[in-house]
Amino acid sequence: MSQNDVNMYDVNECVAQLYDQIENHTTDVRLLRELIANGGPLRILEPFCGTGRILIPLVEDGHTLVGIDQAGAMLRRADDKLTAQNRDRVTLLEADATAGGWPTGFDLVVLGGNCFYELATPDEQEACIAAAAASLLPGGHLFLDNDHMEGELAESWRRPGVSIGSFPTGTCQDGTRLEGRMETIWYDAPRRLARFRRGLTVTFPDGHVVDREWMQQKHPVSVVEIRGWLARHGFVIEQMFGDHAGNPYTDQSSRATFWARKQS
Repeated sequence: MSQNDVNMYDVNECVAQLYDQIENHTTDVRLLRELIANGGPLRILEPFCGTGRILIPLVEDGHTLVGIDQAGAMLRRADDKLTAQNRDRVTLLEADATAGGWPTGFDLVVLGGNCFYELATPDEQEACIAAAAASLLPGGHLFLDNDHMEGELAESWRRPGVSIGSFPTGTCQDGTRLEGRMETIWYDAPRRLARFRRGLTVTFPDGHVVDREWMQQKHPVSVVEIRGWLARHGFVIEQMFGDHAGNPYTDQSSRATFWARKQS
């Protein structure tokens, strides 16, 4: 189980609505479609699939998808967005992806949407790469996409005692109001770790208020780490991009997106 044992996305059903309002970009989906354009229908696994932002376009292209997410509310919203003709090619599993035991026999594993930034430690992140290797057929591919941060923890992550508004914040369709907050309480710059006190206040249309608070740790992953993990678990990096437009990765790139093949 992840060290972050409280799932923010299941605190309230409205969190999934707000997530879809904010996370609605498609540039990574376009890049992924270009990478698999010359192959036939694939069997694809997407851990941390959320509400299906990446999963649903791929199933609409004719691929068969299995999505894993710990948040039942996110999976229910993904299921609501599936059409009747696509539902028989999608399996949604409510499970902690960091616990391993992913299903096997896939042509492609997608670790997109900055999902590693939801994980607490390098060990959890490497374990996901190991699980991807176990899930893939020989010659299968891993798509791994995250923000880019090298060296020590960036200064923007080192603000102890400063409380800021954060996701999820907004108003849902039924009038429920969510107000998220986050405060850095600890960091270790050389180890690239930061710990936060997170909170969420939910105000329902009838005036009833619920407040939740929990701790969350993050480890912004580096290219150096990912390269080592991929090599250790039998992957060859075929392409590496610095953005979703498909431009090559450089030290100044805003993203680090890997297209890696599991060796036979």
